[in-house]
Amino acid sequence: MNKTFKIIFLSVLSFFGMIGFLGLFIIVFNDTFNFGDSKYFDADLASKFGSFFGGVIGTIFGVISVLLIIYTIINQNYENKKSALETNFFRMIDYHNQNVNQLNIPHLDSTRKNDFSEGRRAFVQFKIQIHRLFQLVNQANIDKEFNLNKDEIADIVYIVFYYGIDGSWIKFIEDKLSRYSNNQAIAKEIQDRINKNPDYKIGRTNQTNLSTYFRNLYNAVKMIDNSKYLTKKDKNNLIKIYRAQLSNPELYVFFFNVISRFGKKWKENDYVVRYELIKNLPKDYCDDYDPKEYFDMTYEFDEY
Repeated sequence: MNKTFKIIFLSVLSFFGMIGFLGLFIIVFNDTFNFGDSKYFDADLASKFGSFFGGVIGTIFGVISVLLIIYTIINQNYENKKSALETNFFRMIDYHNQNVNQLNIPHLDSTRKNDFSEGRRAFVQFKIQIHRLFQLVNQANIDKEFNLNKDEIADIVYIVFYYGIDGSWIKFIEDKLSRYSNNQAIAKEIQDRINKNPDYKIGRTNQTNLSTYFRNLYNAVKMIDNSKYLTKKDKNNLIKIYRAQLSNPELYVFFFNVISRFGKKWKENDYVVRYELIKNLPKDYCDDYDPKEYFDMTYEFDEY
């Protein structure tokens, strides 16, 4: 329930309750209704007292009863909506785990045809692919003097990793790199270098496996963050549960996802820092990229 509304409602309820008990106290100890001085019971006076008490104090307590009923209904409705939200959130966590468990990724080395990585081990292959792409793009940047900075290289690497750059897909990648003046030369150089080692498929696409993964992750965090039924503590606790599902290779891929163009909404909404989503990244885990330079928070390795 909205905290301000709850405070106002309980204040009004307390006000009527105080008036009711104060009125009861005044009436009971008022000399007008003092029956103690008479040897006989005054039926007429008692009747008047009953009418007055029922009309004044009874009305006040009646109002209190109605307010309590309203409060109970509103609070119950609030708790029901909060419970439904949490249920949906845990369903999204279940979907996340199901999605991960269904992953079945062939080894990057195509000569190892029977070697597949299933479940979370697939992210190890993703991590290796990104690492190899960084080596390739960094070397191309030096050799061809593309003058790309670290952020631009990370964006290009993730674009190639996510969409792939095999065969006729080169034109698509050129369009995706259109923000760079020498986009065609960059895309061609990357593809040419990948083609020199055809057995190692570091130019393969991963969007089919990762598109729903990241949409589900983003929508789960957004749903919790936008909720008006959860306190700040509730939100942090729920996101912490989701964060605990992410392995280190998953955090590695997620980090490069959010520092690339794909992470625009994550950064605009400050979700990564607010909920410390990459808090558990090991130190020096992301190649030459320091997460602290991008997201200012206390990391797990800082607490050791």
